[in-house]
Amino acid sequence: MLFCSYIFVLLFLPITVAGYFLLNKISRTAGRVWLFGASLYFYGYFNIYYLLLLAFSLVLNYSIGSLIYSYRKKFLLILGIVLNILILGYFKYYDFFIDTINTVFGTSWALKHILLPLGISFFTFQQISYLSDVYHDVLKERYSPLTYGLFVTFFPQLVAGPIVLANEMMPQFADEKNLRVNFSNLSCGIFIFSLGLAKKMLLADAFAPFGDSLFVLENPCFWDSFVGLLATHFQVYFDFSGYCDMAVGIGLMFNINLPVNFVSPYRAANIKEFWDTWHITLGRFLSQFIYFPLGGSKKGKFRTYFNLMMVFFVSGVWHGAYWMMVLWGVIHGLAVVVHRIWSKELKLKMPRPLGVVVTFTFLFMILAFFKSSTWEQVKRAYLGFINFDPVRISEFSRKFEFDTFLLFAAGFIIVFFFKPASSFRENFKPAVWTLAVPVVLIICCIYTFNKISPFIYFNF
Repeated sequence: MLFCSYIFVLLFLPITVAGYFLLNKISRTAGRVWLFGASLYFYGYFNIYYLLLLAFSLVLNYSIGSLIYSYRKKFLLILGIVLNILILGYFKYYDFFIDTINTVFGTSWALKHILLPLGISFFTFQQISYLSDVYHDVLKERYSPLTYGLFVTFFPQLVAGPIVLANEMMPQFADEKNLRVNFSNLSCGIFIFSLGLAKKMLLADAFAPFGDSLFVLENPCFWDSFVGLLATHFQVYFDFSGYCDMAVGIGLMFNINLPVNFVSPYRAANIKEFWDTWHITLGRFLSQFIYFPLGGSKKGKFRTYFNLMMVFFVSGVWHGAYWMMVLWGVIHGLAVVVHRIWSKELKLKMPRPLGVVVTFTFLFMILAFFKSSTWEQVKRAYLGFINFDPVRISEFSRKFEFDTFLLFAAGFIIVFFFKPASSFRENFKPAVWTLAVPVVLIICCIYTFNKISPFIYFNF
């Protein structure tokens, strides 16, 4: 079930919210069972067979967590992490590994064409963090299987993040004051949700045709490559930002504060700042389980560079089971290392406005690796720049009309001058305009629900 669909906005979400708080008046257990069941229904709506894997993962990790609580043995933590990685590796990377082996060694092993279960990367990482929190005694209380199930399956963040931690989520589900309707949270949640929905339906999906067309053109001109990559740049931004806003907004409707995952990253003045504000919870997870265990920055500068490269190599692998995405991660790692040398070793600084332009341009220029699954698609995207001829205008470029110009202008203005939607959680005060804006935006978005529009991060 998509956030941007009739059944979700008009039926599932209002019924789930109302049922949760009504049942909480009868019993806190009844309310949590309702929310857990609704989250399973939400996940199973995509594919009923996904539920079997999710249920197995829940039972496996809660059982291992219980053993860790009882015996505090490190091998149990290692066992849990290995089993989770093996499950993720089989479903997400089996064909990737086999195809690579076939290419390198000339073998002909059969591919299984396994259908990637939605959200497997997200709920796997969350449960690894749970096992770690249990082992390191971060969780001071032993929670029930139902609370654990809610922590993993809470539907706003189940299929595309943010990657939440047990110690920041499970206490919220157990907190008595969160079981009652909070009209300030509810109105703020609806407001933020509507902003995210508008980003997805009115902006990301409007940019998508321009970006998608670039990767199928046989002989793109300079303007095709420029407009197509710029459109893709904005599509990815508003698609992911929109999902993050919707997740935060829905969480607030249930009095659950999800961690901020996205804070105006295109305003970053360097690549480190970009990764501090883009997919924040993924960076937090990779730092905890890759960077710091490898030694972080405490074992010399060359070891630090290696550790950074490993983080971004894993990030690339996590984002997609194909080599262009891995290369995208490696390029980001090299950029972070160069920035560290520039700022830490050479003690150089760049004026912030220039840094923003350089960072934005860098992200724009390497986006083809993120969008492409083959080297041929990457070459096609850059062909217009290689065959530089700003005079030649293709049929595709001629479609760039005044309303398209307004779309791109709106994208620039929102990216660089509007404050993040999640910031409205701070000191939010219900008012007439905070009610009117969601009503107008949701009505406008509903008219665009006639097409299937999955989120980009569903692929990860």
